[in-house]
Amino acid sequence: MLRFSLCCAVTITAGVLTGNALPQADLRAEEQGKPVARQAEHRPAQLLSFDDLEKRLKEPNLRLLDCRPRADYEKGHLPGAVWVDTKSLESQAGRPGGLDDRKFWEDWAATLGIDSKSAVFVYDARRQLDAARVWFFLRWIGVENVGLINGGYALWTRQNRAVTTVVPKVESRPFKVEFRKDVAATRDEVLAAVKADAANVLDARSDAEFAGTDRKSKRGGHIPTACHLEWTNLVDEDGKFLDHDALQTKVEKSGIKLGSDVICHCQGGGRASVNAFALELLGLHTRNYYLGWSDWGNAETTPVVEGGASGKK
Repeated sequence: MLRFSLCCAVTITAGVLTGNALPQADLRAEEQGKPVARQAEHRPAQLLSFDDLEKRLKEPNLRLLDCRPRADYEKGHLPGAVWVDTKSLESQAGRPGGLDDRKFWEDWAATLGIDSKSAVFVYDARRQLDAARVWFFLRWIGVENVGLINGGYALWTRQNRAVTTVVPKVESRPFKVEFRKDVAATRDEVLAAVKADAANVLDARSDAEFAGTDRKSKRGGHIPTACHLEWTNLVDEDGKFLDHDALQTKVEKSGIKLGSDVICHCQGGGRASVNAFALELLGLHTRNYYLGWSDWGNAETTPVVEGGASGKK
């Protein structure tokens, strides 16, 4: 058993899985011919600068995804970019069992025309809020080579970089979803982690939501021992993440220590995705409690702390 000094005295137990290891329950399921969710090898977050992207625009395996509204996409987008209906994905993922609907995610991934050789990068015009959400979805369904573009569409155009109205023709390609349970967390898993001091919880919501004065569910407040770092502190108005040292300072000030395992959450997945990506840039392994406070705060039996104090330091 290995112990770290964290915001809530975290203990990492031998039950944590790495690589492609399968727990005994999944091994038994596999022996019976049942589908199981595998864990892909953990890869560091990929953040692509505008300059590096321009050098790669003609690469045949590059797939750019545009997460802005369709009308904005049609007025102009990055060369080769494919439009993503982010609202549809958000609606699907917010439904009970929506994240686990294999057919939905395989049908969607097929429209992107990606395969194991594809390098997928995502951008938006909302300070990474939509792009990071889609980044999480892609990781969740098993896309390994996926990252974000460091900066939003408005900054790209202000710098007079290439745009087009040409919609690329993408050939649909079957995609076999492999749900990565190591990048997501359920309510029960968060509850167990809190009770056992087995993971940091990082809340990406606003100060008022964390304190419970801005209530978006039946109950307000925060998860016991949770650290707090609002997502807007990690990315600037142009959609560029803070540099490594600034990110590290923000994260450590919140109570999270480098080398820890972290579960991020917000109200409904998007803001937590920004936090998760930023922490992954620092080398931390994260999971996204995607349903977040919309799930926790509406449950009857989950523990809630009201007030603005962050988790134990």
